[in-house]
Amino acid sequence: MQANFEKHLYDTVFPQSPPETIFHYTTQKGILGIIQNREMWATQIHFLNDKNEIHLTFEILKQELKNMLSNSHTPAMRSILQEISDYLQIMDQGHICISSFCAQEDLLSQWRGYGNLGKGYAIGFDLKELTRIARKHNFVLWPCVYDPVLQKELVKYLIDLWCQNFANKSLKKQEMLRLIDTDICQLAPVIKDQSFSEEKEWRLVSSMVEIASPRFAFREGEFSLIPYYNFPIIDENKNHCIDSIVVGPSPHMELASNSLRTFLEAQRLDEVKIKTSKIPFRNWK
Repeated sequence: MQANFEKHLYDTVFPQSPPETIFHYTTQKGILGIIQNREMWATQIHFLNDKNEIHLTFEILKQELKNMLSNSHTPAMRSILQEISDYLQIMDQGHICISSFCAQEDLLSQWRGYGNLGKGYAIGFDLKELTRIARKHNFVLWPCVYDPVLQKELVKYLIDLWCQNFANKSLKKQEMLRLIDTDICQLAPVIKDQSFSEEKEWRLVSSMVEIASPRFAFREGEFSLIPYYNFPIIDENKNHCIDSIVVGPSPHMELASNSLRTFLEAQRLDEVKIKTSKIPFRNWK
């Protein structure tokens, strides 16, 4: 079932002409850590800035299940739908970790979020190479889905798929529940409210992360410790997937660009292209 849904998701939401490069907006502290450690943080989804993350998918699921239960005419199908609905109430949504990217390299809203006081950068990653590394770590890389009609279609497809598999008596219940977990891990993080569509966001999404994983860690947060996954940006041969870096709006663009070039040379990343934002600097707060 995982392969079926992954193929459907790919066929449905993946653009025919995907961007060659996607950009991770970050701060000075962020770019230092990413480049020096050759890894980036994929944050546990409940600790992202948007408190509605992942919940939108569950709300759509609940509504669609309610509609299907109301229209179901067979006891067997109602029983399956109710079992799925009951499981979603107790499903552990905790250990899905994600990292965000943008299809645009010079977006004002992103600089306002990450480039305050002229300290922002957008790291451009080669999409194909990043996807290849992601697969080796059981991550997927998808563009976010903002269209409410398409969101409902994807949820309906999932429920139909689950019902078919629940009806397959050869599958044990625990196997079925694990498959539901896997499918939701792929879909829920990329369903976003349409008001965010300007961001053209892509997301690197984990499978259920084991707490015992050596890459699972915690960092200091404003109100609590924040769990995250150390995602490597290099492959098994130590080849990285960074294509370019955009220096965000700054009152000293030439100085910022030159210092970044020196930093990249010191990190043996001379081939990485450096670009500069075309947006005039504003001291956003």
